[in-house]
Amino acid sequence: MSEEQTTFSQFSYLLDSDNYVAITIKQSLAPANDSDPVIFPPSYPMAGLKGRVHTVRDGDYRVSVELPPDSKRDKSDKGADQKPGYNLDRFPDGTSICEIDSPQSQANRIEPRVFKDLHPGLVPQIEIRVGSNGTTVNLLDAGHRAADAVVRMSSLADRFHSAFLDVKAGDHFALGTLAPTSLLFGVWDSRSTNVKVQRILKAHIYASNVLERTRSAQFAPAADYVAAGAVDESLDSGEGDQNPLSSEGMKYALATQTAGGVMLTGTSELTRTVALNLAAVRGLRGSDEPHTQALRSYVLGLALLAATSDPDLNLREGCNLRLKDAVDTTMLVPRRGAPEPVALDPGEVQRFARLSAEAFFALAQIGFAEKDHLDAIFERDVAETFLGMGDDRDKVRKLGPITAATLKRFSELAKDPFKSVGDGLKAARAALGKGPRKKQSPVKNLEALKPLADAFKQMAENASLSSEVTALAADLAALASEHGDSHATLRVIDKKLKEFRRDQKKAPEQQPDDTPAE
Repeated sequence: MSEEQTTFSQFSYLLDSDNYVAITIKQSLAPANDSDPVIFPPSYPMAGLKGRVHTVRDGDYRVSVELPPDSKRDKSDKGADQKPGYNLDRFPDGTSICEIDSPQSQANRIEPRVFKDLHPGLVPQIEIRVGSNGTTVNLLDAGHRAADAVVRMSSLADRFHSAFLDVKAGDHFALGTLAPTSLLFGVWDSRSTNVKVQRILKAHIYASNVLERTRSAQFAPAADYVAAGAVDESLDSGEGDQNPLSSEGMKYALATQTAGGVMLTGTSELTRTVALNLAAVRGLRGSDEPHTQALRSYVLGLALLAATSDPDLNLREGCNLRLKDAVDTTMLVPRRGAPEPVALDPGEVQRFARLSAEAFFALAQIGFAEKDHLDAIFERDVAETFLGMGDDRDKVRKLGPITAATLKRFSELAKDPFKSVGDGLKAARAALGKGPRKKQSPVKNLEALKPLADAFKQMAENASLSSEVTALAADLAALASEHGDSHATLRVIDKKLKEFRRDQKKAPEQQPDDTPAE
């Protein structure tokens, strides 16, 4: 057995059967400073809940009862009613769990660290130039990955849109050649194809049994600007940020009892968990068995590499962490039965990831070095036109990728929504040939008009079109689908389309002029 085959055999069993569903890694963490047990989780704007008072009246008798707040109805979104807080859950037995770093945040840390900084040669490095000041965005830094706006309005929009449509049809291979980390960490093309790809690798940091801390702070400006005569007293008006001096840091400010981190206790566990979903890897598909196996092997290699790479634990101010143990607890989870320890040698993982990546791109007929040569530009003209279209943006999205060609097509359809069936009409005429002579029986050829009927049906179901257009399309679809004389039916369809277009041209002229007289 060759060295390459030996490397593949170490990991191929994870893909060959459904016996194993996941690999989990557990890492015990601690603050970098052991003498300071306070760490700072991410803070979120916590909406206040307003209490509700229900009053019962019976003559002179009146009782007011305060009801618990209704979280859906009484949540306030006003900034004044919100204060920063932590995602901390308390349980009836007195224990608690506090989120220190969410799966989304962990994914956004791992993706560029592992695949842009540590192992950049394994995935495409797509750079998108934004604007004219030299700004570039690496796809690995884009928050929504392959579905990010910087991609959807770039010169690669059509390629990514096509790849998402392939995923919708059950083929993940093309997306793997463009953005494999979108398969690894998950992606949701919510503003276009609505394709959602399940996250294969999930990491999470949490702390148990913590105590919330508060802190207070006072700010003193460099001078009393009003008293010193440096600023007119009239400018010192308004509360909070409404006061010009306060908003510019020129006034005393006091913050009391604000979120001050959480303190680890003797029973606290500060843990990072990583879960590699093997079932989700086996759920990836290509166009055939070789493409499927190559894709799964490639994504598995990336997943193992990401899972076993040491994480960046300098999470934020006040939350610099370290790994407590020299060895992580790594378990292979079977479909049935207890998890079992498994050893993942970092060197062998890197070798497997490299070999799988090379085999994948070779099958895709993409040179391994050429996979990075997909630099793109953000299409400013397309973006500005699209963003200025108001409610019509949803209609454009239904037509395809956000490109100049799609915008042009939308404009043409707005003028003549039936332009798209023009080729179908020509094809139907060609398939029917010349009509029968006098005294000859009419020709009934439903098959010749079937593509045209399907095109009309598609228009009738298109929610982006007006009700007038969809109603006419439904009538024409019925005509093309069932009739006794195909030539006569085509003439009727032609006539109805001409009448519709004529009425559309007349409509603006018949509308009253609302322009005020000068």
